[in-house]
Formats: sequence, C-alpha cells, structure tokens
Amino acid sequence: MKLKQPLLAAAASVGFIAVAGGASQGDTFNFRMASGHAPQTGYVVMMSEQFVPRVKAKLEALGHTANFNEAYGGSIVKVAETLEGVKDGIVDIGGYCFCFEPSNLFLNVYPLWMPFDSQNATLGTQVARKIYDEVPEMGNIFEEKYNQTLLSLFGFDNYGLYTTFPWTDVSELKDRKLSGAGPNLPWVEALGATPVGTTLPDVYPSLQTGVYDGVILFPSVGWSHKLFEPAPNYTIAGFGAKTFHGLTINQDVWNDLPPEVQNAMMEAASETEEFTGPWLDELEATNLGRMVQNGANIRKISEEARLSWAKSLADFPNERAKEADSKGLPGSKVVGMAVQIHEDLGHKWPVRYEIK
Repeated sequence: MKLKQPLLAAAASVGFIAVAGGASQGDTFNFRMASGHAPQTGYVVMMSEQFVPRVKAKLEALGHTANFNEAYGGSIVKVAETLEGVKDGIVDIGGYCFCFEPSNLFLNVYPLWMPFDSQNATLGTQVARKIYDEVPEMGNIFEEKYNQTLLSLFGFDNYGLYTTFPWTDVSELKDRKLSGAGPNLPWVEALGATPVGTTLPDVYPSLQTGVYDGVILFPSVGWSHKLFEPAPNYTIAGFGAKTFHGLTINQDVWNDLPPEVQNAMMEAASETEEFTGPWLDELEATNLGRMVQNGANIRKISEEARLSWAKSLADFPNERAKEADSKGLPGSKVVGMAVQIHEDLGHKWPVRYEIK
C-alpha cells in the first residue's frame, strides 16, 4: 500500500495507510510479504530472490521505492493460514500451496488429481498458465471470495516417494503409512497404503519418529529439508511436476495502488513465473545429485510398476472432476483441458485419463 514519505515513521507500527489518488514522483510503497514455508523452499526462494528484486527495480525505474518486510517459516502465518491471512490483511502479499485449502480452493488443486502428468516444472507451469488464462474461474475465485488478487503461479519439481524402507514392487507399499499434502493421498491409498496427512514442517520429525513410513514430495525439499536422512530411499516415480502454489496480494492493498504500480508488479510476477520452471528443473537434477553424495539411495521406478500404479488411478481424475462439477465448478472442463494440453505439448500419459 502506498506511503508518502512523511508518513513512514508514523505508519511503521500499524502497517499501511491508504492514500488516495495516483502516485507522485518519489513515492514509497511498503509491503508485508509472508509464507508458512521456510525460506529455503523453492517457491519461497522465488518470492524473495526473483519477485522482490524485480518489483523494486521496476518501481525504481518509475521513480518510486518498494520495501518488503519478508516473514517466512510460519513466523506470521502458517502454511494453512496464508489464504486467510492475506484475506484479512494480516499480511499484504502471501505465497502458499493451494493444497492446504482443499475446500476453499477445490478446483485450484486439480494437478493433484492427475498423477503422472508433466514430468518437468517448465511444462507443468505452461499447462497451468494456459488453463488459468482460458478458464476465468481459476483466478477469479481469489478476488470474489477471498479479497485478494492472484499475481503469479509457482510450480514445483517432479513428485517422488521418500521411504524409510527400500522397495521395488508397488505391492510392498500395501499397509504402509504414507503421507502427503492431502489431495494427493489417494495416490497411495489406491495401493492399499494407509494415508496420513501432513505439512512440510512436520515431515522430518514424523519420518524420524515413525509417525509414517514415507512421504510423497520433491527432490528440492528433500534436499533443503534433509528428508533423505530419516528416509534415505527415494524413488523417482514421475507423479508429475505440479503447479498449485501461488502468490496473492490483498485486494484492498491492490486497489489502493496506482495503475502503473499494479502493472509493474504484474510484470514482475509474470517474469518470476516464467523463470521458475527452468530454475526448478535444473534444481531437481542438482538436488538428486546432492542427495546421492550424502548417502541417499535413489532409483527410478520400473515402467511396469509405474504402469501398474497409473492403472490403479485411472478413474481418479474423472471422479474428482465430477465432484468439482457437483460443486458448480468447471471441473470436467479444466481436467479435460489439462489432459489435452499436456498431449499437445508432447506429454505421453502412461494411462490416458478419460473425462466423461
């Protein structure tokens, strides 16, 4: 929100003061930006090291100054509190996983309904961007229901499975306690595993103490959060590089910004989104190597096991799409589009999902 320079000291203790009208030369804009995840988490790195400096540079080019008070790791909002935190103005800008809002953002977690989709973050982000651009409901929900504007999407690297035990056949996962973010738990439940919901800050101690025997996650957080220590067996399963994180700004703050500042922030967000996919793909390869060097046992799932797993989930995307339809959301449209866009961009499904 905009602060005229003389108001900076007085406003520091209360956050932001709305100042009507357009920006004048030399205005200062202060933003409180937060995430429940730790600063080393991939998309949080992008918030801090890509989005922030791009906004600062663009506003500087306009003659203004941007300051960001960054708070990560749940110091202000937890992972499942960020949507509400931005809505209520506790923070101005929030980065979060839609997966922790499975009811509020039901359709926005659609990538988790499609195991074995995009095998790299670049493709995953491209598919998601096409869908958000062509299906207004995907982005409009943030403004219409949660008092915020969606600035950017963030991808993640390709989901795999960390386990405390070695395995080769999917039958060995039966009755094991396996964890995930919530909407992806049906991936393991389909094999007869016991699903256990979790959040990233809880994963390391839960694996260490036997709360569960494995977790569906990515190489990036496996390295940054040292998950290979309690769960040294990592299987490259190819569940997909999902784009279901986002960066949003409080609508009241957004409306108070002059158009040229809004445009600059949108440009910075778009550039960050485009940067994220290739960066994550490189980071994935790097972190797999780092984990191997530090004692992790990494293997790729066999094509037979992957096909068997995919067959067990063949109806899952259609079931979730129909559930979204029943809620008045364009579920079948979105999932059907995602299947087709993946194919158009060269992806080969182990089992092609049929959306009826």
